[in-house]
Amino acid sequence: MAYLWKVTAKRNNGKVTKGMSVEIYKKGTNAKPNMEEIADALNDKYNENIPKSACGLSNFDIELIK
Repeated sequence: MAYLWKVTAKRNNGKVTKGMSVEIYKKGTNAKPNMEEIADALNDKYNENIPKSACGLSNFDIELIK
């Protein structure tokens, strides 16, 4: 089964700005996106060089869309 997650930044942290959001599609697992997946998705969407260290899970609201 596939899952769609909406990830939204709750606060500013380095190059991550409050309100930045991405949708992450995961197939075969219902696990929430990890720091690396969030950083990759933000970099792809916003064309930035955001390190995964700026993408701690506590900095984001992570919502299952389905």
